[in-house]
Amino acid sequence: MGWSTCTDVRVFLAAAGDFLASEPVGHTVLLTEAAYLEATAAGGEFGWWAGADGVVAGAFLWAPRHVPVLTPVPEVALSSLADALGGVDGLAVDGRDATRVAAAWRGSTGAGLVERSRVSVCRLTALRASGASEEGRSRCGTWDDRELLVGWFRELMAANPGDPSDLAYVIDEPLRYGGLTVWEVDGRPVAMAGRSRVVAGMTRVSASYAPDGRTDAVFAAACAEAAQVAEHVVVLTTDVAGYRALGFEPVLDRVTLAVAE
Repeated sequence: MGWSTCTDVRVFLAAAGDFLASEPVGHTVLLTEAAYLEATAAGGEFGWWAGADGVVAGAFLWAPRHVPVLTPVPEVALSSLADALGGVDGLAVDGRDATRVAAAWRGSTGAGLVERSRVSVCRLTALRASGASEEGRSRCGTWDDRELLVGWFRELMAANPGDPSDLAYVIDEPLRYGGLTVWEVDGRPVAMAGRSRVVAGMTRVSASYAPDGRTDAVFAAACAEAAQVAEHVVVLTTDVAGYRALGFEPVLDRVTLAVAE
């Protein structure tokens, strides 16, 4: 059957949702982005590849201001991938597929793809104490916290100018489903950490921030809460050793490839 594309996330999930849910950790980026786009009725571009038997065996999701994110796909699907995506200047792939994708891309477009960045997908196995101070307590963030949390979000984005995350994804949506953890000391909020919606038994913890940089306690609290609601708790990180010390184990790498100039 080949590639099918659409601009409606609900159509995409009806076609490819079961395929994505079959590997919730490996497909964490597509699952969490699709859940967000569906919840907010935001736009995007989507595609899925199916063989002659009609079974979906690959997919991509292209959210606004992000590069397309691709799952592993069969070799036969790679030759038509560039046509399915149209004009793009990069895409994110499973690290194990980076060489195959780059070779197929050059073969079909004549353009080379080079690695621009790499992060590891790590899954929580058993949360361990981080050595953070026991001072303070955690609680679920509420709409009463929004003004403070928005300010922290602005500071976080200023410190990470290449991060395309938007306010709704990091603050407003998590507030709706109880996905923001706030750490308090003497009743005063001092740090935050967020997680994605639970999809296919998986949630991803991210966006930890504290004005003083001390996020260990709030991150550990967010992970503990996430483990209560999801079977799989994951993070994206470049610090595998640091997260391994907290009880995470690397599963795979996600690699962003850019069209060579």
